[in-house]
Amino acid sequence: MAIVKPESMNFSEKNIIMIIAGTPGVGKTTIALSAPDVMLIDADEGMARVNPAHRKDTAMCKTYEELLSDIQAAEGVYKTIVIDTGGALIDMLKDWAIRNDPKASKTSGGFSLQGFGIVKTEFLRLFAELRKKFNVVLLFHESKEKADEGITYELVCEGSARNLVWQPADLGAHMFIQNGERYLGFSPTSQYSAKAAYGIKGLVKVPELKDGEPNMFLTKLFAQVKAALIAESASTKQYQEDYEKAMETGRALIESVDAPEKALDVLNDIRKMAHALTSQKELEAAFKRKMADNDWTYSASEKRYVAKA
Repeated sequence: MAIVKPESMNFSEKNIIMIIAGTPGVGKTTIALSAPDVMLIDADEGMARVNPAHRKDTAMCKTYEELLSDIQAAEGVYKTIVIDTGGALIDMLKDWAIRNDPKASKTSGGFSLQGFGIVKTEFLRLFAELRKKFNVVLLFHESKEKADEGITYELVCEGSARNLVWQPADLGAHMFIQNGERYLGFSPTSQYSAKAAYGIKGLVKVPELKDGEPNMFLTKLFAQVKAALIAESASTKQYQEDYEKAMETGRALIESVDAPEKALDVLNDIRKMAHALTSQKELEAAFKRKMADNDWTYSASEKRYVAKA
């Protein structure tokens, strides 16, 4: 495994994994179908409720094996996979685990703790593989729950899996309607879970689609994320270039010191330079090594470097 320094990291080609959660009928599937070059895996029979004008290619599957086969068929054809819903996916995984591993079932009946471990491992493996080839939008129904602080919204998903599904997600939004307008909430609150990143945060208004208008909301949002990643990469590249320039200049200054009386002026010049990343720390360390190698030390009384007696 190679170690990559921060200044060399580039995530501009990264695929995006996003969760959209909301109560039934809020418009989650329609929004998900606005992602770029999308195929929907309909595990919850939700496509029938989508306006025919906004429907996209859809795979109908009943088992996890069928889902894997549909994903394999989508490789190289689509850029985004939508899974509707995440709760149905977890149920498929539980069924798959029970059929394939006796440890997934309790002897008294029901799903075992070992079974959930099997589901967790396979869920994370699946999304790691999906990210290599697709953007992924994972939809969840939400239920309203009463709490001391008021109404909260919980994912409709097997309880112990509610935290698991957030692990691979880059972005996560609670979708809701307020005063007749739709919003995606990307910043978590006491009422709902969410996940902000890449400059996408807070409330984002979802425009109402007019007849004949293309469904492009997530395509534009993903483009915004890509632009942020590209800008970040360009900024990091500039930091690296500035670092290399500072190191080159600083090394030349240190090399020029051929007598102890010149050392303090060079050290002050290094400290006044325009630095980037760790250049100042590294150059000061290199300066100290040269002083030690030459047996030069700083004299506080003379306020300069002198040769050791």
